[in-house]
Formats: sequence, C-alpha cells, structure tokens
Amino acid sequence: MNRTLFFICYFISIYTYSQNHQLIDTTDFEQRESLIKSYEKKYETFNKQINSSYKGKMRKEVSKFYEVSQTNVLQLIENKKLLFDHRFQNYVDSLYSILKSKNILLKKEPINLYVTKDPSPNAISIGDGTIFLNIGLFNLLENEYQLQSVIAHEVGHLILEHSKKNIEKKANLNSTVLSRNSYTTRSINKEKYNKGTRSFELLKDMLYTDGEERRQQEIEADSIGYLIYKSTGAPNTEFIKALATLKLFDSVPAIVLDSTIYKKMFDLPEQAFNESWLKRENFENYNYALYKEKISTDSLKDHPEIDERIKFLETKFPELNQQTNIDFKADNRFDHLKQIVDQSYVENLYYINEYGLSIYLILNRLENNYDDNYLKKWLGINFEGLYDAKKKYQLNRYVDRLVPNEQSESYQKFLNFIWNLNLTEIGTIANHYKTP
Repeated sequence: MNRTLFFICYFISIYTYSQNHQLIDTTDFEQRESLIKSYEKKYETFNKQINSSYKGKMRKEVSKFYEVSQTNVLQLIENKKLLFDHRFQNYVDSLYSILKSKNILLKKEPINLYVTKDPSPNAISIGDGTIFLNIGLFNLLENEYQLQSVIAHEVGHLILEHSKKNIEKKANLNSTVLSRNSYTTRSINKEKYNKGTRSFELLKDMLYTDGEERRQQEIEADSIGYLIYKSTGAPNTEFIKALATLKLFDSVPAIVLDSTIYKKMFDLPEQAFNESWLKRENFENYNYALYKEKISTDSLKDHPEIDERIKFLETKFPELNQQTNIDFKADNRFDHLKQIVDQSYVENLYYINEYGLSIYLILNRLENNYDDNYLKKWLGINFEGLYDAKKKYQLNRYVDRLVPNEQSESYQKFLNFIWNLNLTEIGTIANHYKTP
C-alpha cells in the first residue's frame, strides 16, 4: 500500500470540518446493481464479437485478458469503489459534453465517465468506452480546464485503441513465445482480494504497456487529447499546466507525524498508553537514502517522463510556448467539489478500505485540530474496522506491512504501532472515539 501513501501526502493542509459532514453516500445499492447488470449485458455482446474476431490460441489469450479486465471493472462497482454522487457525475458529464459537442469523432461511439473513490490523481480509459476519473484529481488539479484536459487525454487513448492494441500484443506474446503455461494474467489473478485501489491498479497494469512503448502512447494520447481540448476554446496553456501539476505531485515527500501525537491520542481513561506499542524492529542496516531516491524516481509511475511529454507538446504546438495572461472565469462548481473532496478525505480512504492510511491522515490533522470531533469520530470508525479485521485475522488487507526501503521512518513507526496493538486494545480505542 506504499503507493497510496504517496497519494495522500499532498493533502496535509488543515481544513475546517463540519461535524455532520459526509461525502460518500453508502445507500447506492440500486445504482450499483443497475450498473452491474448494464455492464454484464455489454460484456456479453462484446465477448461474442471477440470470439468471432480471433482464432485458435490468440482467441483464447485475448479472451482471457478481457475476462480479467471485465472482472476488475465489475469488482470496482461491486466493492463500492465508484462514487454515485450526482454532483460529481453531472459535473464530469458536463465537461465531456463540451468536448463532444466540438468533436465529430466523439459522436460515433458512446463514452461513459465515472468518478472513483481512488485518492490517487489519476484516470484510466478502457477499451469498452469507459473512463474512470479518480476523485484524487479534484484534490490536485487547479481548475475545470485542467480536469477537462485529463478527460481529453483519456479520450485520446480510446480513439487510438491503445488498450485493445496492448491486449493484442500481450496475447500474441503469450500464444507464440510464452506458450499456454505462462499467462501474463496469472500474476493478475493471484490477487484474490482487492485492497483499496488494487482493482484499479491491476486494470491499468494489464491494459497499459511499459517502457518506451508506454511513453509513446502517452505522447500520442497527449497530442490528440490536446486537439480535442483546444477545439472547445479552453485556455491552451491549462493543458500543459495540468501535466506540470501532476509532475509536482511526483516530488511531494511523505507525511511526517510528530511522535507525541500517539500518547496524546491514545492515553485514554479506560486504557493507559503503553510505550511498548511504539517498539520498533531494528532496521539499522537499511539505507534510508534509498527511500528518498525512490520518492523522486518511482512515486508517479502512472505519468512517466512528464518533462518529455511537455517538451513534445510545446514543439508540436508552438502556441503552447506563448505566455498568456488571459484571465479566464473559473467554474465555481469545480472549487466547490474540490472543497468537498478535501474535507472528506479521511472518510473516503475508509470507504475504499484503506483504514491504516485514513488513521495516519487523521493523526496528522489532529496535530493541529485536536478538538475536531469529526476527525475523532472517523478515528473511532477506522479502529472499529481494524478490530473486525484483526478478529478475522485479516488486518493485512487494510494496513501495510513494513517495507523499510519504501516507507518513511514516520510511516514505519505508525505501522509498528498498529501491528503492536492487540485485539482488546484496538477495540478499546474504537469504543472511545466512535461516539465522541
């Protein structure tokens, strides 16, 4: 889960919380069931087309890839990873409608956009005309034009059929070189349980290539995406600024907790603080400089070589080199939704089953907002989730294990603290805070 730790590091500002505020509507059963049935029907038709388009081993391999892809999409929906909130849905639909109204290419095939509860500032387009936009984009991006540029980029992937081409390439490799005993999808299927954002990541890993080919596809999607975006009359430079903003995310350091927060929050009337909770394993032989290097080189794997992409766009489209002071009117809806996401970040992490990260972020915010009952309530809710998980011997699904070369010392101390608590101690903390 260290990948998600980087995702929350940007959002360490202190916000004013409403005591009763809740972003995620958990009463979305009917919407989820309806969408699942819609996609099952859609996949049934699509799979028939696959069977008639390929032959022999290639058909088997391609079908296997699509089967895993479709399963992951359905899991995203079934496991409540999509945000069924009309405010967000209507907004992203309106941004896409603007793109569609100005581009004849977008009028041929239906494209559906959905907002996921994934906190990473990312998006993915899959070969069936679906685009998933992570809610983390609202945190990181600055305005509606930058969000629209991300949508245009993903539309570019769809138009260029990148996911289809990538699946065909991997399937051909399996059927001709690796043989039937070496399915690439075997590694994907090893993940029996989807922890937090894992379905999204598996889907992206399977549909996208790596290395030079991946970089080329990103550049291709940038180019056609920019043309789609430009046709709407939106400020040209915001397309570049969106990429630059994503690049900034790449260098953000991990959150660091003041170690005094543990005793402050967990020395309770019904349970005194135990110093042994903070007992740490000895990692003196690990070089923590490797951790810092990893942040700067690997933390944004989904957007490689952004400098290269920006340089290519500025070379191909000279107008992007021109500095402009155009004072465009911002859409207040974006700012409003951004504020909602910012304020609801801890509960959003809870709803995607990232209990450990939610607690870590709560503790960070409590350092400056100790009397915030909203934060304390969610601290109790998360610990209640940990209690149920530990009782079932499933804590590792919701809290990271220590990986010294990939995690900050502060985060490792936090993980030691969580793993050192016994079931009764976790339950006591949950009961103390869940009804502040």
